[in-house]
Amino acid sequence: MSRPRVAAIVDEYWERSHSDLIVTRLMRGYELLWVPLEPGVEVTSLYIDRAGDLDVGRSRAAQAGAAVYPSVREALYAGGDRLSVEGAVIVPERNIKGGRELTLDHRGQAQDCRVQFFDGVAAACRETGRPLAVFIDKHLGATWEQASHVYETARELGMPLMAGSSIPVTVRFPPAQVPLGAAVEEVVVVSTGVGEAAVFHPLELAQSMVERRRGWESGVAAVHYLAGDDFWAAWESGSGWSHDLEEAALAAVPHVAGWPPDYYRRHPAPEPAVPGLQPLAGREEAVLVEYNDGLRLAILLLSGYMLRRAVAVKVAGSRAPLVTSTPTGSKLPGEPMVGSMVPEPGQPKPPTWNFDHLAFFVDRFMQDRRPPFPVERTLLTSGVVDAAFTSRERAARVETPHLNVSYKPPAGRSL
Repeated sequence: MSRPRVAAIVDEYWERSHSDLIVTRLMRGYELLWVPLEPGVEVTSLYIDRAGDLDVGRSRAAQAGAAVYPSVREALYAGGDRLSVEGAVIVPERNIKGGRELTLDHRGQAQDCRVQFFDGVAAACRETGRPLAVFIDKHLGATWEQASHVYETARELGMPLMAGSSIPVTVRFPPAQVPLGAAVEEVVVVSTGVGEAAVFHPLELAQSMVERRRGWESGVAAVHYLAGDDFWAAWESGSGWSHDLEEAALAAVPHVAGWPPDYYRRHPAPEPAVPGLQPLAGREEAVLVEYNDGLRLAILLLSGYMLRRAVAVKVAGSRAPLVTSTPTGSKLPGEPMVGSMVPEPGQPKPPTWNFDHLAFFVDRFMQDRRPPFPVERTLLTSGVVDAAFTSRERAARVETPHLNVSYKPPAGRSL
């Protein structure tokens, strides 16, 4: 059987960039829990928006027999007059390791080409009447307007759409999941990092679990970003989140000795590595999410104090919280990225092994055109991140009536 043909649309393609970690796996293959798998798709064309001195995309494409084209349209049409692919993988890289400065809006929200790339694919679908399957790395858009535009356009054109990062699909330690239909009362996530991804990733992890709760997902009512004195006031009062869940989550991941307030008193925040991104996810902050059904979610961003991310979920009727963590996250000096949290059936996996799992699901999606999880999950998480930046700018709680996003989790679709 012929493999579905795929065009990769990226802005940068340097070694260990997300383009490299995703697209190269779709070209060469990947491992799933140490089992080598050949890709079920064929990457036949590639567009690189900014191929600089660090570019490895052209050499990767040459090795895989894929052609590099100077525009999105030409990559989709293989330089001809007929659409030549069945799917498109869009990877907008925004890591400053590539040497490019980030473009920020007035709120400090990073900007990229994901919507422009998607619109180029959608234009080809509209022109030909052929809906391509599209995967977008991470969120759908930097603002709610962008995210909802992508979502509604895909629905209008009948384009199968998958989006998100590796975090919801990677291995968890322990391999915990919220029981389908359980009554979930509160969630606390501890994480670390700088910028938008530091909020998006732990939010994705939590959302992939709480969407299984009783009544399924019905949307978010409000978002509140806390920093500085407001953060510590909420910490001391216990009004924003449960200290029991906070302690359970912190116990699941490595961190420096002592309790967070003591650590931050000894280590005041340094100058931001990326101007404009401080204080959001820069040192010690929180994003509080209020769901329409009364569920509370707190994302505690404790940069410098810990690594990896962990989630603690309070399920009604359970004496102890459900706790799990993912083997990714920022480093502490002298601490490995993965280390003992990785199981040992074979040789040690590299720090980027979580992308093997994402590549598997993208590969399957391009073959069967059925997203492994509802894209509404990513629509909602994109909207919450947008609201967090708005809350940060206003220094106030933001109500979000536009985030009345309802959907069923994958296991709940047939119920």
